[in-house]
Amino acid sequence: MVHKVKKTLYIIFVIALTCLSYSSYSKEVKLEYVSSVLWTKAYDIKILGNNAYCSFLNGLVVLDIANNRKPVLVSKLYLGGGFGIDVKDSIAYVAAGKKGLYVVDISDLENLVLKGTFNTLGESRDVAVRGDYAYIADGPKGLQIIDVSNPSKPALAGSFDTPGSAESIILGDDYAYLADGSSGLQIVNISNPSSLVREGVYDTPGKAEKVAVSGKYAYVADGSSGLKIIDINNLSEPSLVASFSTSSYAHGITVKGDYAYVGNLYDGGFQVINVSDPKTPVLAATRMYTMYNEAWDVTVSGDYAYVVDYFAGIFIVSIANPSQPVVTGSYYTPGSIIAAAVEGNHICAVGDLSGLQVVDLSNPIFPRIVGSIGRMRGVHGLAARGNFAYLTDRWSFKVYDFSDPSRIKLVKQIRVPGVPRAVVVRGRYAYLTSDHSGLHVIDINQPESPAIIGSFDMPGFAYGLAVHEKYAYIANSDAGFLIVDIHDPTSPQLAGSYKTAGLAYGVAVKGNYAYIADGPLGLQILDISDPSILRIVGSCNIGGFANGITLKGNYAYVSDESSGLKKIDISNGSAPEFVSSFNSPGEAVGAVFYAEYIILPDSFSLIILK
Repeated sequence: MVHKVKKTLYIIFVIALTCLSYSSYSKEVKLEYVSSVLWTKAYDIKILGNNAYCSFLNGLVVLDIANNRKPVLVSKLYLGGGFGIDVKDSIAYVAAGKKGLYVVDISDLENLVLKGTFNTLGESRDVAVRGDYAYIADGPKGLQIIDVSNPSKPALAGSFDTPGSAESIILGDDYAYLADGSSGLQIVNISNPSSLVREGVYDTPGKAEKVAVSGKYAYVADGSSGLKIIDINNLSEPSLVASFSTSSYAHGITVKGDYAYVGNLYDGGFQVINVSDPKTPVLAATRMYTMYNEAWDVTVSGDYAYVVDYFAGIFIVSIANPSQPVVTGSYYTPGSIIAAAVEGNHICAVGDLSGLQVVDLSNPIFPRIVGSIGRMRGVHGLAARGNFAYLTDRWSFKVYDFSDPSRIKLVKQIRVPGVPRAVVVRGRYAYLTSDHSGLHVIDINQPESPAIIGSFDMPGFAYGLAVHEKYAYIANSDAGFLIVDIHDPTSPQLAGSYKTAGLAYGVAVKGNYAYIADGPLGLQILDISDPSILRIVGSCNIGGFANGITLKGNYAYVSDESSGLKKIDISNGSAPEFVSSFNSPGEAVGAVFYAEYIILPDSFSLIILK
């Protein structure tokens, strides 16, 4: 008996020790969200008093708009998704795509708290709240009604599968009006949430993106076919009364008084349309509010329209005179973050529409934007050293001085053959790859007068670059993986090459091994101890498209453009093992380190992980 007890206690001890070890290991290797900055991809906005509640692809942002000229960030809550939003009492409801419905306590605006979630069957695109129910336009799954009487435990109350894809929703009396994509306007009787009935339908010619209701008319932003005005006096037989050809793809719509306010995509701008006679709409004004106009949605409060642009942020437009709308203020959000570089306590980030941004990382939990410059096009690569940022775009190599981040200055730019892409700085040299041209070595000892001193020609797209000791390692679309001897920077020479089976996109080097982000084939590990005899020694398929790689300790961090960042144990190079992942909302592209923190450019933001 005593022997059995001892044996049992021993087993319990071993299990406990194993669990403890596993728990510690799990804590060590798990990728955890810390914070994020440079959010973009704004989708929707609700105005209550002096506050604007904005849904972004990353989550919820609260702005103080007491000063319409200069909105101020109050707080934000990362949710990893955010399309439509509605606010009732002290709760914000966020339709978050594949993540479903988020219920957020906003009673303390500086301390937003996630209260509850509900994973809908489709893709939550919009939400409207009335009483104890949240009505969800759930994409391919139509209308979903969620009981939110207990915000911590939302529960399904009813559903109705529309024929198209429910993109937006407006409530009126006992009816829900849905913009149902290719199936136009759908009208559903919601008087009994558990027994929903279609009341009427009008199949518009375009793709119904948003809907607004005023009086006996529904106004549908119908994509490429513009604005459709539909008589809903007889709900069972809605009929078209007028069409209006908008400046581009109609996506957002709201109606107030005699005017419809339309947000258009594809640089179509913001339009004011006089609908005092809905049968004969007349253009009152078109406002191009920024360089590139992508107005996802529009809402009106008082004498102001709030234009939600998913690349540029929130624009506040005075409509006191509807025929002469005037932009009075904006909350600018940089778009398309595609590269980042750390230098000291700062991280530089670039994107096509965002230009160069400088973020103070001295407190990674609360990163602060401290400087920015311009908007750019064709940005490809970025490196930083000292007070200088080195940037490549499709035409040139540029040097910026950010010693005073509030006044970033372009120091010099030089033309580079081909299409410049990746850039790495080591010592007095910048090494950059250029599509259809090859590798170029630039002397940056005097940053104000950089000069190309050596080149190595190669065909194809030069995606990735690493420099280690006296070799440059290149990921190339045509040749795969190349090693270039740069002992003499003025005369780079090919030392070895290996054609990978996937698409070599990113590369990192440690010791005698090169780690390649090989597109659809994930991670490939090559023995490079002899550059003339390269061979694959290990691989790990991450399931998506590997486009970047960074090494730290015994781990490789592989960015997957479809599902975020993957952490892989490479302590055994011949048998790398997947450890964990972080599924970011945008398209991840590469990663860099700041102390123990991982900085992930995610196309629409910078995400900080640990």
